[in-house]
Amino acid sequence: MKKIIFTFLLAIVCFYAQATKIKIYYFLATTCPISQKYTQEINRLNKVYTSKDIEMFLVFPTVKKNKKEIEAFCATYQMTMPYIMDRNFALTKQLNAKITPEVFVVNENREIVYHGAINNWYYALGKNRMHITEHYLEDAIKAILNKEKILKDYVAAIGCFIK
Repeated sequence: MKKIIFTFLLAIVCFYAQATKIKIYYFLATTCPISQKYTQEINRLNKVYTSKDIEMFLVFPTVKKNKKEIEAFCATYQMTMPYIMDRNFALTKQLNAKITPEVFVVNENREIVYHGAINNWYYALGKNRMHITEHYLEDAIKAILNKEKILKDYVAAIGCFIK
């Protein structure tokens, strides 16, 4: 049943974005400080890489948040990407998302080709670097666009647990 729900949800997303091949799902929580701090980088990546071959979605796995709260979050942080309220956690469970923020890159065959941290800004809860030295998601996107192998297909995400 879970697979059917995910397939249906993914079919809806694919219909909405028929021309796209690569989909990037950012799992976020409106109250997670690390999710909030990553919004600027997510917006930058969206602006640079969203094209006819890549589409990005915000995913809010929650049973408590309402549409107005998510829309307020998007307005506050100037998030213009489409969002998914994953109230029944179907997409969360299918992709096995555990943390916010956590990102999943899914190819045209619906295979996860990268998931985990956006970059190495945070190395522990409440601990971040002054300068980002590794751009995991951006490196994966560049590899995909250049038809190269993704060197790191998983890096553990640091953030708030999805409940």
